Amino acid sequence: MKKILVCLLLVSLGMSLFAVPSAKSLFFADSYMLRAGGVEANYWNPALLTANGPTDIWLPTLNSGIQLTNNALDLDTYNFFVTRDSLDADDKERLLKDVDGSLAFGMDVNVSLFGITMGNTALSASAHVNGKGQLSEDFMRLALYGNTEDEYLFNMSSNNASAISYVDITYGIGDLKIPFIPEDWPQIKAGASASLLTGAYFMETREFKLSFENNSDVGANLDSELLLRTGKIGAGFKGMLGLFSEVTPWLDAGLTVDNIAGFIKWGVESKNHRFYATADSVFVTDLEEDLFDYDNYEEDTDSFSTRLGTELRLATMYKHRHFNLSADWVQGFTESTVSSKVGRLSLGASLMPMPVLPISLGISLPNSKNPLKVSYGIGLKVKTGEFNLAVQSFDSLIPGYNSKGISFGIATKIGF
Repeated sequence: MKKILVCLLLVSLGMSLFAVPSAKSLFFADSYMLRAGGVEANYWNPALLTANGPTDIWLPTLNSGIQLTNNALDLDTYNFFVTRDSLDADDKERLLKDVDGSLAFGMDVNVSLFGITMGNTALSASAHVNGKGQLSEDFMRLALYGNTEDEYLFNMSSNNASAISYVDITYGIGDLKIPFIPEDWPQIKAGASASLLTGAYFMETREFKLSFENNSDVGANLDSELLLRTGKIGAGFKGMLGLFSEVTPWLDAGLTVDNIAGFIKWGVESKNHRFYATADSVFVTDLEEDLFDYDNYEEDTDSFSTRLGTELRLATMYKHRHFNLSADWVQGFTESTVSSKVGRLSLGASLMPMPVLPISLGISLPNSKNPLKVSYGIGLKVKTGEFNLAVQSFDSLIPGYNSKGISFGIATKIGF
């Protein structure tokens, strides 16, 4: 039983529930739409492509971020359980007390490949790996305590997983002034970006059902079925539209719609993988016999498309000479590997005690899918470029053993 528990913990701590378009957003807990200038604006708001000057260069791999998180288990809990030889009732309840319905887990990795702005246009490429999943609380309770009920029923609503990896090549154009705006209104700028996507791998749970019944009259009965769909090597597209306005000299506002017509079609290898396990009327007297029947097979399928859910982002930022404050609201319209219909609010701050030493802070408020996220970053900024490091903690104000996940980010740019 301890081995099962350790596996669950490793999965939950080793896999984010939302994609991170670029590493620098980790510095502000994703409150970044109005902060992303130059190359990064390709992924956040292409209306801001000229914000860093006429030329902005993104160095390979030196703009990278990784997020690992779950919604219930902290690092201290993990360390506690791996050092236990056995688990008593209090230990098991400690594991389950923060699991509200299901254990949600995820990961996100983003690595820059190249990027450059040329006037009001930009060309960039990044590699992405995203994954997320859920394990129901009842399933965990069954694994911990064994069967304490006569019947258990599970489905994929709280027991599922999905993962995707792909590379984008993105072209953007921005700093386009919206015509016919009244002269006494703040000017509004627009931008757009288009991404060609090359998919490497995709996996998702298509079906899952498990029923388990056990009593003295009928014995133990198990009926389970799992269907995974996978795809290798695909191609796709996504678009983004953005608006930006300097409402006053100290207040900016912006809007973006991302993943417009976003999809990846998997055509080189598309498969369904089915797994079955059954047991019929098993009694204690049958323990020397084979208790379960296992079966699995895979079949080729027609090519299929993975939809990237459309997201709306609204943002505002207050600017001061020595600091600025921002707020971003993100709302997805569909559930997908990279989006959620549960909206989220992020707040960010940049402090500049010295012009060359920016300090960043961020907080993303918790919701039913995500724990609290708190970010801390520091950088070195000079006329020709900048170098930044950040760490992010989940469900804990300070990164440490009480964190339910952790993120690291590095961001480097050259500009002239």
